[in-house]
Amino acid sequence: MKRYQVYLNPHSVSILDEIEEGTRISRSKIIRDTLDRIAQQYAALTPLKTKSKKRYILDEMAGFIDLKTKKKTDFARHVDNIYPKV
Repeated sequence: MKRYQVYLNPHSVSILDEIEEGTRISRSKIIRDTLDRIAQQYAALTPLKTKSKKRYILDEMAGFIDLKTKKKTDFARHVDNIYPKV
């Protein structure tokens, strides 16, 4: 983790301070979590090449099943049906 200096709107900071008091989550943690989420959203929208060399097991498994058909599948659409409702 690196340290960066940013300028924030005073109104936004006061909102973050109120959230911090109510949740006991530090202002820094809230800002980090928010920026991480926004970065993920931007990465999904744009074809960015990241410097990260991390590979995840599910990334390696993507596309390993060949159904030998051109028909589109939607196996995950009804995945909630297999889990018990709590």
